[in-house]
Amino acid sequence: MFNCSAVYGFVTISVNRCFAVVYPQKRFFKKLSWCFISAGIQWMLSFILPIPIFYTCYEAFMQGKLLWTLTWIGPYEFFIVLVVPAVIFAISNGIIYFTVRASSRRVHTVAASISGSSTTECLSSRDILLLKHMVFVFIVYLTGWSPVYISAAAGVTNGMPAWLFYLLQLPAGVSFMILLLDLLWYNHEVRQYLKEKFVRWLHIQ
Repeated sequence: MFNCSAVYGFVTISVNRCFAVVYPQKRFFKKLSWCFISAGIQWMLSFILPIPIFYTCYEAFMQGKLLWTLTWIGPYEFFIVLVVPAVIFAISNGIIYFTVRASSRRVHTVAASISGSSTTECLSSRDILLLKHMVFVFIVYLTGWSPVYISAAAGVTNGMPAWLFYLLQLPAGVSFMILLLDLLWYNHEVRQYLKEKFVRWLHIQ
């Protein structure tokens, strides 16, 4: 459940950013109520999606079955923790990129018409930076969460030594921290808010 909550937390942030970019004039997506709705959806998904696993494990425990005989759990975890979030990531970030790209093209067209010059269209530095950031986040996410869940889906974690299983989980934790730090660094408003709080704390001290 924690893995679902962590992963879908980043998915929620990605979807929220998509709405903010696509609908910049919609005040609803800037209200606190939208934040509560998003958080509620995230926690609801984090609670609902693992229910089949919890129920099946409980049934297996009551019947005295071994958990490694439940071969569908690994592929199911792979699907809900890796495949579904990756698809949502790709769609939301793709929408963000093409929306920003269209905005850059409009600005470029207006600037060209005002100056009266005719230039060939190319990617702006903002578009390139945004594209690089999206690719970076996607690669960090996949490389971090793939090892343990691909192994579980393939069934190779059955009978695996505990230290090796924990070692497979290590990239997921590193990926989580990298994405969290990237979120704080890339979000100018959050970074400015934390900076002001830190400066105010220093003055109090």
